Amino acid sequence: MRVAMKSVVVAIAVSVVAGSGCGDYQPAAVPPPAAPAPATAPPATVAQPEMVREEADVGVGKKGRDYGPGLVTTPIATYFAAREKITFQIQIPDAMRLYKASNGHAPKTEEEFMEQIIKPNRINLPELPEGHRYLYDPQAEQLMVEHPR
Repeated sequence: MRVAMKSVVVAIAVSVVAGSGCGDYQPAAVPPPAAPAPATAPPATVAQPEMVREEADVGVGKKGRDYGPGLVTTPIATYFAAREKITFQIQIPDAMRLYKASNGHAPKTEEEFMEQIIKPNRINLPELPEGHRYLYDPQAEQLMVEHPR
């Protein structure tokens, strides 16, 4: 009975992992220039949510959140947390050290960070929840996540 239960848990975990994709980096969308408003139109007063920036670290990804404890859900949540930890605490810092050793400085822009750190090292950034996006802070030399408060 115990072996059968392990087999079921392993089969579920494998199917979840196989069905999950690693979110590809999507650069921040640059909005097109706004057209001038007609003279008779009142100014738009749509409130934008306050955006918060935090260091990209374990727990920012979309997958593995809100599973809660359970026989099947705990190993799945642990798997996604481990993937994020590997990405944010091992792969990116190692790639940054190599880049800085080769170039004498950290990337100066987000585009340079993505083109010289993320893509060549084939680092799969975790998919983010809706409304979240990755940013690179050149002063802190750190990958950040921006999201609504």
